[in-house]
Amino acid sequence: MRGPMELLRLRKRSDKVKVALALFLLGILLMADLLVGAAKYISMAGEPVEYVLSVGAEGAALNAKLLELGQRESVVSVSRQREYTLASGDRSVTVIEVSPEYLSACFGLETAGAGAEFFLGKRAFGAFCGGGAQSPARLKCQKGEDTVSGAFILAEGLPEELALTKGASLTLDGARSLRVMLRGRDISGVETAGLEGNGFVIENREALTEAAHGTQLFLVKLRYGGAACVLALLLGRQLYKAGRGEAGDL
Repeated sequence: MRGPMELLRLRKRSDKVKVALALFLLGILLMADLLVGAAKYISMAGEPVEYVLSVGAEGAALNAKLLELGQRESVVSVSRQREYTLASGDRSVTVIEVSPEYLSACFGLETAGAGAEFFLGKRAFGAFCGGGAQSPARLKCQKGEDTVSGAFILAEGLPEELALTKGASLTLDGARSLRVMLRGRDISGVETAGLEGNGFVIENREALTEAAHGTQLFLVKLRYGGAACVLALLLGRQLYKAGRGEAGDL
């Protein structure tokens, strides 16, 4: 194929070359969209993902499973978890207590060690502390029959609805619910199958399934986009050759 100037000259003499030019432009646009989509897919596939698990084991058997899980290359960190609700007036928030190692490894959150600290995603912080509240917001809350005072900290890196706090061995030892952070999305399903095969029940399966379906749809879009790009360029090339022949430029 000749250069762009030759293509522009020939389009004035052949309608086929005009159509070929439009197809070339379409192919270039589709290719650019594919490159952007591929970069987005690579970023999406590398995003950490959290599993909430439950298991029937307890005591030494559960500790062994936790140790094995934490040693997997695909796992960032694993922690027992427990949940409770804090109330302040007519507002409430569900707080998830995890190990300080999990807070640090998965979200880069470090506790000061003095007093209770609660890390809230953007939406959770606004809903519980008020839209105009400054971080950290220091509040007195009800935890069942007890009064709890603490600092409520806006953590931009957390999912918007999530609220986390540091747990201790004493409070977490009896918990049989776990949180596990994987280094990337389990697109192949191997990690999910491995967890279930090891006796874990995935509690947040609906959210993970939705994410997996979104990823699969995105891959289908990339495949069809790639096919359309190739087809546009090939058809454009054929029309260009035919139009060049009509114009007598063989």
